[in-house]
Amino acid sequence: MGGGIPTWTKLWQPMVVAVFYIAGQCAILAAVSLGDVSVATPIASAKVIIVSFLLVVFGSELPTSTTWAAAFLATAGVVLINYVVPSKDRKKVFTTVVLALVGAFLFACFDISIQTWAPGWGTGRFVPVSYWFVGFFSLGLLPWVDSPKRLSRDGRAWKSLLIGSVLVAVQAMFLVYAISQHGDAARINVIYSLRGLWGVLFAWMLSGWFGGGERSTASKIMLARMGGALLLVLAVVLTVMETQNL
Repeated sequence: MGGGIPTWTKLWQPMVVAVFYIAGQCAILAAVSLGDVSVATPIASAKVIIVSFLLVVFGSELPTSTTWAAAFLATAGVVLINYVVPSKDRKKVFTTVVLALVGAFLFACFDISIQTWAPGWGTGRFVPVSYWFVGFFSLGLLPWVDSPKRLSRDGRAWKSLLIGSVLVAVQAMFLVYAISQHGDAARINVIYSLRGLWGVLFAWMLSGWFGGGERSTASKIMLARMGGALLLVLAVVLTVMETQNL
């Protein structure tokens, strides 16, 4: 994919990107572990509007009115997802929402950093160097993760860990390539917010398999979350229509 290292004095840029990525992953994984996937994943889609605001604050570009409309529509979907919450679950949902929003902010900073710095390096250099740092910095988390011996007691844990790792890596490769190669982080993130819809659907259908909190959640709450996820889909439709008209 081309590119080159402009100067060693700019090596701090992929290092910062790596820190944003690792911190964002930790926040999102904590949100999913402590709460429900059908809450954490759509809330993380608030990254859409955070990216738009950051682009304006740092002045790198001005999102169009359609992009703003799509971003606010996506945010309305997030609000609807959390509109109906049983009183006994409010503390858990609040914790999940806070962690997911922190993760969304960190990933928004990650996306903006890639869009800003990748052109000076080229995708073929900036992305690999960034993820080399991700791998290196991740070693610092080893004291807090399960040991191989403990994981070996449960074959299902290894299987889930491997599948999850591959899926995280693949989605990261597609998203980072799109932003680094083409820019336009605001619209790319509106489309990426479709993960909120998949998060609700899969969590609802597969809760019996992976033991999520959705298994005991009332149907009206899941329908409300589904309605919010559909608003995210409408935001995607607006974004695609605008892209086609450019």
